[in-house]
Amino acid sequence: MLEKFIQKDKNEELEKILEEKQIEERAKNLLQGILYKIEVSYKDYKHVKAINKTKKKYLEEILINIQKRCNQIKVINLSEKFEDEIVQKKLEKNKFYIDNNEIICYPIEEKILYAIEKKSNNELIVNNKYGITAKSLSNLINTGKNIDKTEPLRDFNGWSWTTIKKEIENIDANLVYQNLQFILGEEFVEDWSKDTDGIIDYVEKMQEEITNSYNKEMAENIWKLLQKIAIINEIQENEEYKIKIKELLQKKEEVIKSYKSTKENILHIYERKKEILKEIKKIDKILSQEVILKKEYEKLNEGVELHKKIFSIKVLKQQLIDKKQKLLNEIEENNYLLNPNNYIEEKNRIKQEIELLNVINYTTEQKEKLLIDFENYCLKYIGRKLEKVVQDEEIIKIIYKFRYFLLLPFNKEKNICEVEEIQENILQIEEKILKIAKNKKVITDVPLDVMTHVFKTRILNLEELYYKITTESEKYYVQIFDENITEERFEINLIGKTKINKKIKIFI
Repeated sequence: MLEKFIQKDKNEELEKILEEKQIEERAKNLLQGILYKIEVSYKDYKHVKAINKTKKKYLEEILINIQKRCNQIKVINLSEKFEDEIVQKKLEKNKFYIDNNEIICYPIEEKILYAIEKKSNNELIVNNKYGITAKSLSNLINTGKNIDKTEPLRDFNGWSWTTIKKEIENIDANLVYQNLQFILGEEFVEDWSKDTDGIIDYVEKMQEEITNSYNKEMAENIWKLLQKIAIINEIQENEEYKIKIKELLQKKEEVIKSYKSTKENILHIYERKKEILKEIKKIDKILSQEVILKKEYEKLNEGVELHKKIFSIKVLKQQLIDKKQKLLNEIEENNYLLNPNNYIEEKNRIKQEIELLNVINYTTEQKEKLLIDFENYCLKYIGRKLEKVVQDEEIIKIIYKFRYFLLLPFNKEKNICEVEEIQENILQIEEKILKIAKNKKVITDVPLDVMTHVFKTRILNLEELYYKITTESEKYYVQIFDENITEERFEINLIGKTKINKKIKIFI
């Protein structure tokens, strides 16, 4: 009864919101369809992912986004074409187009929901002090959040859980977002995605969390990898950003060349400082007397085209004051570099920036290695967190979460559980989970070889699982099943004292 009441309540709320919007009937029907499908699928989604957010809260967030951010939604046929080349290209690529005023979308419910979520993004959620990384990491996390929000609609239908990799808008962004949710908690990452202009430094909070739970080295390594993954992702998605990175890398490489000869560079800084002092002295002289200022004004405007003339003496005076301030700032920077310790520190900082920006030249293999390294660090971190599990309910949630984690798409061909380079760390986590679960009497005496397959099953409810070991031609095979589904059998090696041909429940 409560479920029906929530559904009716949310449908009525959506209708009221849509009455005030410029949203055509076709779009309204699709939005109602989205709500209905989420009503059907959310229970399984919440159970599989072992998350805390209720269906009511999830639906409320969608309605708030529609109310606050979506004034116009236009649904078009797949065959419809636009004269505007930018709009047409975006539609062909993404199946939707967003501008400040409206959403234009093909009649695909998942894409409409994704577009609504994307329109609700805060543009900058990483503090500006992180420079070029601020935008790229903001976009990476926002994209991951958008994908995460559409998951109940995309991967669940009320009776099964299926992930079709080609339907995920950005696999790398989804991978990073889900990893961060696992290691930092869903609330932390969601709060981060809702931040405005990076006011709260979530990067710093993340590093503190990882340092306290593991160590500083782990925090630094994860942060370095995140930056590189984010920049690569933005380069792949944004051609203008790619050009900007190229130019910045070239500029930094030119700067670092000057550090090769310390003596020459220091001499250059001293000479530049002398030039600046002369310029400041000249500006002070012009500003000191109105007569000189007027002559300078006339001189600068003489023979100059009208649109390039300085509007007034007052404007010239302000320009000179601004220029003086910039020169004073440059002197301050030069004085900073003339300190030997600062000089070395600045040199190292530029080297680090070059290393970061150089990801633009990475091969496909190097890019993949970044993700592999990121996964291995996250697995080590998960292993450390397991040591603090104390409640039975916690270990059950961990089993579900780790199963979900292993079945995340790593790329378009394979899931995390299929990545060879992280198998050792995966096995260590599985062994830890199995040991804790047995000690706490959450599961029966399940062999490790069986449990590794439990972590790969897409059967929704793990607590209802059974397994049976059979033998054939001196080989052992296991089948995992519940009352409705029997999965294909797998060959296994170590069965311990498990009985053959016996149906055995996995969870106690």
